[in-house]
Amino acid sequence: MANKKIIKRIVSKTGNVRYYANGKQITLKSGRTRFLKQNPNIAKGSLSDAEKKSLQRSKKAKDTYNKGWKFKGVAKVPFAYVDILTKLAIINPNKVKDNDLFNVFENGKRKFKNFEDIKKLIDARAKKSPLVFQWCNEVGLPNYRGRDFDTFANNKIENIVDIVKLLDSTAYKRFKFYVTDAQGDLQSGRVLGLLALRDFEIDVGSQLQKLVPNAAFIKFCYDYTIQYEKKEIQIDLTDMHPEDYFKSLEWYVDNSQGTGAKEQLIINDKYKDVEITIQFS
Repeated sequence: MANKKIIKRIVSKTGNVRYYANGKQITLKSGRTRFLKQNPNIAKGSLSDAEKKSLQRSKKAKDTYNKGWKFKGVAKVPFAYVDILTKLAIINPNKVKDNDLFNVFENGKRKFKNFEDIKKLIDARAKKSPLVFQWCNEVGLPNYRGRDFDTFANNKIENIVDIVKLLDSTAYKRFKFYVTDAQGDLQSGRVLGLLALRDFEIDVGSQLQKLVPNAAFIKFCYDYTIQYEKKEIQIDLTDMHPEDYFKSLEWYVDNSQGTGAKEQLIINDKYKDVEITIQFS
């Protein structure tokens, strides 16, 4: 309500300008801003030098706002997002009302309800296409700095070293890391999370080596989930069939279609976010 009070402007005989609201003197900065806003048609010749500069800054800020890209009226959208959406043929930048990505429609409905929807759409396309991933790198979108497509594609990581690289990358070094171990317990933080992965590989790997003496190698591939809103990276190692013999490691090995040299057995529905590849020798 305070900003709606009528601002009175008084110029002293020495040329000093003072501003008052409800009879009380207010600061020069606040007074200038509010007075000029309430009197947009005031003759420029009657303004002080400070008021003219304030008016110029206000006009420049307004022009910048009008020309810049926004979401729900907030002018904080980097042009990189507009560039990518244009390349993906999601938008025609010349037809978006008020340069506001909230005003993008598809089949009569708003395409993006919040700004995270834009990030998720670009994220999904980048995982499927090296070209889109390249575009994201070229325009400097933050989630793609320090990444490579082979690791990023489909959110799959092939070993613990890659996970360490992911956590240390510019995009995700401030993200929290959570691992749900095979017993269903949540391990929070990088140290406990990586230890949970190490213990998981030792435990499962040891079981498989006993079941498959002629294994040339055993590879663990992890599907990780990124929660951008919460700034979290999550991996779930939960055994989805702990009591089911027909989903046990022994059953998978016994029912493998081939165990000859260079043949492979892939187990991808035993542990939630894990794909295990066994190559026979």
